[in-house]
Amino acid sequence: MESSERQLRAQMRFFHDLVRKLAAQGDPYAKVLSAPDNPYPAYEEIRARGRVYRSPLGTWVTTDHELANQVLRDKRFGVRKADGEKVPEFMNFDNSMLGLDPPDHTRLRRMTMPTLNPRVVERWRGRAEEICHRLIDDILAQGDRFDLMTAFAHHLPTAVIGDLVGIPEEDREHFHHLSREIVPLLDGVVTYEKARSVDAAIAGMTELFTRIVEQRRVEPREDMISRMLPLVDEGSLSMDELLPLCMFLPLAGTETTVNLIGNGILALLRHPEQWRMVAEDPELAQNVVNETLRHDPPVQTYRRIAHEPVELGGVVLPVDSELAIVAAGANRDPQVFPDPARFDITRVSRNDTLAFSAGIHYCLGAPLARFEAEVAYRTLISRMPGLRQAGPVRRRGSFIIRGLREFPLSAS
Repeated sequence: MESSERQLRAQMRFFHDLVRKLAAQGDPYAKVLSAPDNPYPAYEEIRARGRVYRSPLGTWVTTDHELANQVLRDKRFGVRKADGEKVPEFMNFDNSMLGLDPPDHTRLRRMTMPTLNPRVVERWRGRAEEICHRLIDDILAQGDRFDLMTAFAHHLPTAVIGDLVGIPEEDREHFHHLSREIVPLLDGVVTYEKARSVDAAIAGMTELFTRIVEQRRVEPREDMISRMLPLVDEGSLSMDELLPLCMFLPLAGTETTVNLIGNGILALLRHPEQWRMVAEDPELAQNVVNETLRHDPPVQTYRRIAHEPVELGGVVLPVDSELAIVAAGANRDPQVFPDPARFDITRVSRNDTLAFSAGIHYCLGAPLARFEAEVAYRTLISRMPGLRQAGPVRRRGSFIIRGLREFPLSAS
């Protein structure tokens, strides 16, 4: 075994052991990193430690909605160190805009925005409805029981984002398989074996999109790749930037929507009176999207790095200190959302959730994820009014992405 591999294994083992030790000693942030099935009690423990809490792991943490919203919009914070270097991670991947600060982030975001403009995205609503009905037809043709995640939730966003970005139909299955292998990038700390599997999948994804880009150069279509190739030719965008965009945008967009669908249906089935409300008034599907994003969002935590000393919540964060913004905790801040632990699709609030971040890193795909989830809720409830849970759910084991790996259902 190479010495670098032994060193990486040792580092990962040390970190996992430290997290377990600190969690056992009562550090609420270490409890969060342990990825419990229900992290929300740990978020309340963090809140009880103050507006900004410093974990023994060295990370500053906040679940305070006001501070979290402030930091996400504060130019004194970024996703890289003050000198522009990436924060050390167990897995290295240029994840395009998500891992960049201005000016590169600003330039790439500006180039990508036309593809995910809300007016452009809304044109795909009919396509999403068509896909939902086809998936349900397939489910009902195969019997009464099915898994929501594998039979429905994963397929809808993969098909829509595939159309938007420009992934050919014949490559969708291969893209989906590679995406499943890359997902640990979004989940945080993983095992050494997973890190190597991710590396192999990234290589496969790079090869796939290199080929697709060349196809689009010869046969341009109405998709993101075709739209951005002229920018490569004129020199304002490099191929080394285009390929990560092609890889990461579909991955991030798919994962957000997949888990928004799963989390929302689970919440509705646990609150059958609200399921019936949507069945009687399908317009309430929009409310389900909003309340799921607040109550149990797909993305739980963001990371920001201080680029200068910053006073925050009565403490001073030094340069290059790391702040974990627990958005899922901020979305349950009782100072902002009354009775925050209650799932209530009739909730009226003028305050924004942080489910899609805020500021310059606000999720470009938010309009797409919102309408896909809304269409999914409407269609599932109208086509399967007697839907019920048919077994225990299995969660994905991530402290960053909140979602389900298995969700067995029965259509009657």
